[in-house]
Amino acid sequence: MNNTSNNTQTSQLIPATSPVIEKPSAWMRDGYSPTEIILAMAILSSLLMGGTATVIMATVELVKTLVQTKKRK
Repeated sequence: MNNTSNNTQTSQLIPATSPVIEKPSAWMRDGYSPTEIILAMAILSSLLMGGTATVIMATVELVKTLVQTKKRK
């Protein structure tokens, strides 16, 4: 057998300069976490839809009451 040293090369899989990404803890501390924003938008949307539905239902009931009152006269 040949007693020569093996010449191996290593390749770098991770780039030496990674892009700057803020840590999630900074998002939570500063209040602009993407998850936090999505959750807040979902909550606000559901409240808005609920409020709109309440106004529509109240308007429908008011109209029904007014129509019944007119029919009685």
